[in-house]
Amino acid sequence: MPRPRLALLLWLMMAGVGAAALFFSTGNRLTETFGTDARILHRVLSQRMEQQEAVLNAVDALERQGMDAPTLGTYLDTLLRPYPQVVAVERCSARGCQTLGTPAEQPPLLSVSPSARPTVRWPQGGGPLYALSQNKVRVWVDARRLTGALDEGAAPLTYTLFQPDAEQVIVAHTPATGAASATLRVAKVLGTSLQAFPIHISRPVPWSAWPWAATLLWILLTAGLSVLVFRLLEGRRDAQRALLDERVRAGGVVQAASEAIVALDDIHRVTLANPAARAVLDHPLPPGTDLRAVTTFQATLSQAPFNATSFWDSAVPTALPEGLTLRRGHEAVGVEGSLAPLRGVDGELRGRVLLLREVGPLQRRMLEHLEDGERRVREHEEMLAHVSRLSTLGEMSAGLAHELNQPLTAIVSYGQAAARLLDDPEPDLARVRHAVSASVTQAGRAAQIIMRLRQWVRRAPSRARPTDLLQAVQNVLTLCRADLNRLGVQVQASFEDAPMVLADPVQLEQIVLNLLRNALDAVQDTLEPAIELSIVSEGRSWSLSVLDNGPGIAPEVAPRLFTPFTTSKTGGLGLGLSLSQTLAQGMGGDLSGRDARAGGAVFTLSLPRLVLEAASD
Repeated sequence: MPRPRLALLLWLMMAGVGAAALFFSTGNRLTETFGTDARILHRVLSQRMEQQEAVLNAVDALERQGMDAPTLGTYLDTLLRPYPQVVAVERCSARGCQTLGTPAEQPPLLSVSPSARPTVRWPQGGGPLYALSQNKVRVWVDARRLTGALDEGAAPLTYTLFQPDAEQVIVAHTPATGAASATLRVAKVLGTSLQAFPIHISRPVPWSAWPWAATLLWILLTAGLSVLVFRLLEGRRDAQRALLDERVRAGGVVQAASEAIVALDDIHRVTLANPAARAVLDHPLPPGTDLRAVTTFQATLSQAPFNATSFWDSAVPTALPEGLTLRRGHEAVGVEGSLAPLRGVDGELRGRVLLLREVGPLQRRMLEHLEDGERRVREHEEMLAHVSRLSTLGEMSAGLAHELNQPLTAIVSYGQAAARLLDDPEPDLARVRHAVSASVTQAGRAAQIIMRLRQWVRRAPSRARPTDLLQAVQNVLTLCRADLNRLGVQVQASFEDAPMVLADPVQLEQIVLNLLRNALDAVQDTLEPAIELSIVSEGRSWSLSVLDNGPGIAPEVAPRLFTPFTTSKTGGLGLGLSLSQTLAQGMGGDLSGRDARAGGAVFTLSLPRLVLEAASD
């Protein structure tokens, strides 16, 4: 059975057993409480029946002593105060019955039938009132007043009192209750011989009496426990599987190793040997083989004395002496290797591992590698001549790739953005047009780069026209915004208003882009990278400065900073600054670089200021 299904089954079993136990315990408690309350009610009613009979006997005794009616009435008013169920007392004769004292209720009419023995008389029509008669005395009892405060409480009882040997109800007490899930019942007989009335007692069990909250809590707890146990079991299974996989991988590595590897226990018996070990030792090496009995090392004249006993019993890693040979049948082969101890977690010695390799094949391989290396050197010398013939073409290709990288990257980014916008349910066509327009702009820029690069190779003059230097800087900042945010570079800008220059716009952006890219490369390993851009007026020129807080210009690079193919960056081509200076000089300006006073490097681009002629009248 799958583990999740087994865990679910176990949870259902625990939740079901726990919920059943809670309901069973609650049912037993409700039953015990009901039985206790029913016994109390039965005992109280039986005691009050005895009290009524005691009142009857007392009044009968006073009446037979000849006590007059007023005196007897006064005595009864005091006597009956603790017995609210006795509502009236009468003295009866052949002429009729006389009410004594102050009755709580007016007794109904009942025929006179004196009897020396106490009897129970019922008025016509039944009801809750009945009379206890003895001789001339009649005591009226209201069964509705028998229980009093017992009828109230958190869980009142429902009871019905019947006449003896009849199904007529004397009194039925049914408190108001809500919907019941079950009803507890018991039938008893009141414990007096005169008033042995049957009584049926019951109690409805409301739905709220059952342990719903505890059951829900138990289900949640068992669910959490089941999930925890399941995860522990899964973790243990995963750990066992990982351990088994690790053992399999380790065994595979040992078996695939080209060196001879033999694992031993603490008394030098083989526990594991790879195929290379069986080949070197020329022995099958089954588990349990004493490796000392099948391995014989022999010293040579060029090798120091070899103590086999101390070697095999060494508790530290021990290398075989140089020049040692291994006896294999009738031959002796040169070997090298080591014996290392294997210790457990407690640090105790658990065994050893022997590594061996034949020296002869290794020497042959070294000679083969040496010959192969010499052959490759000759081939490399032959290729140098061919490469030198392609150097010019390679330089041109590298420069072209260097300059086209940024516009092509921008074209890809704008194209991907336009594609994502078109995939929206309601595409933002304005943003799509902007992305497509930007892609077209960058494509034109790439075409101009190719044309300008060709002009640079031919040393053709650039096409200078009025250009906003600040706008060119902002365009380049927009292109590099993603890299600036990724590296967390703080950019500080200080620009003067309207820095108009006479320059080629595409070449100007190329120069600014190269300077900003170099600054980004310089600060990428700085703790708090920062780049400062400033445009200031210097006579008849505008100067753009790009200052970074990187490591500065390397001393070995500074003398030939603008020489082609000079770079200190890993993987750099060394064409960016050379090309940028050539472009700046072609526009009548210049590009220079130096170390900044506070650290880092600063590169300054100077371009001729645009002079506007006054309009003639």
